[in-house]
Amino acid sequence: LIDPENKYLFHGPRHRLSAEQVRDAALSVSGLMIDKVGGPSVMPYQPPGVWEEAGTGKSYSQAKGEGLYRRSMYTFWRRTAPPPSMLAFDATSRETCTARRETTTTPLQALVLLNDPQYIEAARNVAQLVMQGQGQEEIGKRFEQLALRILNRRLTSTEVTVLQDAYREQREYFASHPQATEEYLGIGDTKRDASLDSVDHAAMSVVAGMLMCFDDFIMKR
Repeated sequence: LIDPENKYLFHGPRHRLSAEQVRDAALSVSGLMIDKVGGPSVMPYQPPGVWEEAGTGKSYSQAKGEGLYRRSMYTFWRRTAPPPSMLAFDATSRETCTARRETTTTPLQALVLLNDPQYIEAARNVAQLVMQGQGQEEIGKRFEQLALRILNRRLTSTEVTVLQDAYREQREYFASHPQATEEYLGIGDTKRDASLDSVDHAAMSVVAGMLMCFDDFIMKR
C-alpha cells in the first residue's frame, strides 16, 4: 500500500462530529480553549435550574475562568441532569450503557449553536480576532478570514452575498438597539476588546455564529 495510515488520501464516511467535538471545535477556532491536561471535572455554561428541575437536591455551580473553556471530556456529568446542549447533539444521558451513539442532524442543533452562551462567546471571540487582525479593511476580507478560521475553506460568491446581507441587517438592528448590543456582547465570562466598534463587533459575531452552523464546521467529510 502507498498510504497504509491514510495520511495523504482523502476518503472515508461523512458524519457529524460528536457533541464533545462540536464544543471543542468552537473553543479551538475562537482561541478560548484551555489545553491543560488532567485535573478535576469542571462545570461550564448550562441553563439555570436544570439540576433543580431534575430533583437532584443540588444546585449547579458554574465554573469561572479556565473551567469554562476546558475540553469537553472534563465536563462534570450528572446522569439525571446531563448538559442540555450536548444532548441536542446526541450525547447520551449515561443512565445506561451505550455501545454506539445515534447521529442526527436537526434544527435544534442550529438553535443551540446560535443561542448557547458557549457558542455565542466563541463566535464573538473569533470575530474579535479577525477584526483585530484585519483592522478597518473591507468586510469581504473579514468574511474570508472568518471562513478560513471556522470552515477551513474559502467562501463561494453566493455565500459571501448571503453573509453580507445578514451583516448589514444585523448592523442596522444593533445600531438602533444599543442596549441589545451591549447585552449580546456581554454574554460569556471573557471581556471583549472595548477598542472595537460595538455595533460592528456584534454584527460580525452574528456572522461568525452563522458560519458555525455550516456543515463544514460540524461535519467530518
